[in-house]
Amino acid sequence: MQRKKPIKAIVWDLDGTLIHFKIDYLRARRIAIEILKSYGIPKRLLTINISILENMKSAREFFEKEGLSQKKINEIIEEVDNEIIKIEYDAANNATMINGIDQVLEFAKNNNLKQAIFTFNTKRNAEISLKKVNLLQYFNLIVGRDNITNLKPHPEHLTYICNQLNIKSDEILIIGDNIRDIEAAINVGAHSIALNTKLAKVETLQIADKIVKENEIPLKLIEEIEKLIN
Repeated sequence: MQRKKPIKAIVWDLDGTLIHFKIDYLRARRIAIEILKSYGIPKRLLTINISILENMKSAREFFEKEGLSQKKINEIIEEVDNEIIKIEYDAANNATMINGIDQVLEFAKNNNLKQAIFTFNTKRNAEISLKKVNLLQYFNLIVGRDNITNLKPHPEHLTYICNQLNIKSDEILIIGDNIRDIEAAINVGAHSIALNTKLAKVETLQIADKIVKENEIPLKLIEEIEKLIN
């Protein structure tokens, strides 16, 4: 396997990687489902056991089969999104920092690495969270779900960031706690480090180049980043 280039930037996941984002996921999913049901989607097609994004995908497929216009479908999805943003806003104002992550960000900054975030959250709520925990100043770029069409693990999320930072995809390191973060890295040929946090599913992180446990932050994480700089 060809060795990847030394890194010039780190692209971070947000929730569970940099901060604890204490959103009431079940409440958010219930609200999304109630709105979608009000537009005629059968209850059997929706469940609180999967993500809002997955429920929205089912909803879009149902609406398309029913012959709704793309304009109307987009209006319904926007209605759901606006309600979710309110819940995310409350969570953003109550975010807490992952212990030791500020030291890792400072290390990256001191080594002239550009830093960006790719998140399912909106850019505004991501910025609110980072400001709350005093980490916003470390980032050159934040790309939320409202900035692009196709979210991670789709390559667009990372290629957009690479284009904005003027860096090639094999010159970035992806750090995250979710399978989608690592799949996104693989999809563009980037380096990857999976954080094994309390909420992470270890078996889904095995595809990462390296795994670092939450209690190994900051030292082990800094050590692994340092290996990729030269």
